[in-house]
Amino acid sequence: MTREEALALYRPIRAAMRRILSAGFPVCNQSDLIRAAKQLGLWVDGKISLPEDEQAVEMLADITLFEPNQRKRRAFDVFLATKARQLEAGDIELAQRMGKAFFSLFRCTARHEMAGVWLEDQLDRNRSLWLMDEGMEASAPTEGAFGMRVFDPGEFHVGFGIIVPSDEETTEFSIQGMTRNGRAPFRHSLAATLYGDSLCGSTPLSPGLEDAFTSALAGLIDLRADSRRVIGARPTSQEARKRKRQIGEDRRAG
Repeated sequence: MTREEALALYRPIRAAMRRILSAGFPVCNQSDLIRAAKQLGLWVDGKISLPEDEQAVEMLADITLFEPNQRKRRAFDVFLATKARQLEAGDIELAQRMGKAFFSLFRCTARHEMAGVWLEDQLDRNRSLWLMDEGMEASAPTEGAFGMRVFDPGEFHVGFGIIVPSDEETTEFSIQGMTRNGRAPFRHSLAATLYGDSLCGSTPLSPGLEDAFTSALAGLIDLRADSRRVIGARPTSQEARKRKRQIGEDRRAG
C-alpha cells in the first residue's frame, strides 16, 4: 500500500465517523449527559459548568456516548440497536466497528513508513499498532504516555481526535491495575479520569458562546422544561482542589 492509497482509505472513514457521531449523539438522554458531566467534574451547583477548552464539548460527548452507565449499557449501544439501522450500509458496518473502540494509554514510537504513526499500547503488553492520523504525523507526543480512544476499521487503527497526556503516576497505576485486576484503579473510567484532569483549571466559556452552545445542545437532546440545560462558570479553585484530592484518594484506594 502506498501513502496515497492509505490516505484514500482513511479520509472517507474520517468523514463517515463525523456522520455517525452526529447521528448517534441524539440518542443520549439527560441522564447520560449529567452522568458524563459529573464524571468530568463539570457538574457544579446542579448545572453543567462548561469551560472554554476547545475539546471540552468533544470530551463530554465522548464520555456520554462510549462510557457505560450503572447498568453497563452505553448510549452508543442504544444507537447501534436503533437509529444506526437507518444509516447507509457502509456507515452501518463502520458504526459497528466503532462500537468496539477502546480507550487506552499509548506511546508513539515512530512515524509509519507510509502514513500515520506507530503506537505501543501500554495497557496491552506494549502491543504495537498502526494509527492512521495525518495530524499526529507532525504533532504526536514523542515523550510520555497519552490516552486516546481508537478503533480498528480494517487496515489500520483510527482515533476519535481527543488526545490527553498521562503523568507517570497515572500511567503506572493504570498498568498495575490492568495487570492485577484487568481495569484501571480509578473511581471512574480511565478516559473520564484523564479528561477530567485535563479540564481542571480551564477558563470559563465566554458569554458569547454560551447561548449558541445551549441552543445547539437543546436541539440534539430532548430536555424536560423543568430541567433546562444551563451552562455556568467553571468550578472555583476550591472545587478544583477538592476534585484533585478526590482523584488522589481514588488512586490510593485502587
